[in-house]
Amino acid sequence: MTRRSAITLLIAAVALTFGVTACGGSSSSSGEPTTAATSTESGTTTSVGGSASGTLEGETGPGFDIEVKQDGQDAETVKAGTYTLHVEDKSEMHNFHLIGPGVDEEVTDVPFVGEKSVTVTLEKGTYTYQCDPHASNGMKGTFTVT
Repeated sequence: MTRRSAITLLIAAVALTFGVTACGGSSSSSGEPTTAATSTESGTTTSVGGSASGTLEGETGPGFDIEVKQDGQDAETVKAGTYTLHVEDKSEMHNFHLIGPGVDEEVTDVPFVGEKSVTVTLEKGTYTYQCDPHASNGMKGTFTVT
């Protein structure tokens, strides 16, 4: 193979790689964010679409703890916007449920153990996150969206 043929093949491979990477996006003609969920064998769900304002980290279990954090700190006040909520469910006896203005999202259910991510749009108001089977025992928390 000549040097010129090798260079031509390399350029074609790079162009093909960039072309494949650029494809696959989605758009919404209504101007509303779109959400598509993809499951993998590990049980992770990744939501794509919309324009996220940031990330919130949720965790439930393995004991009777449940929390939501933003930037490593307890989320007490969060700005309105669209977020990726990444939840780590560490126990088959718990779930993670987020409830608030315009949102009623059971991110994980009993007996799921693993990680899931969803896209949520938070409006001004108070949101409650809880483990449904143990909410009456105090396994819940709240944060305010401003």
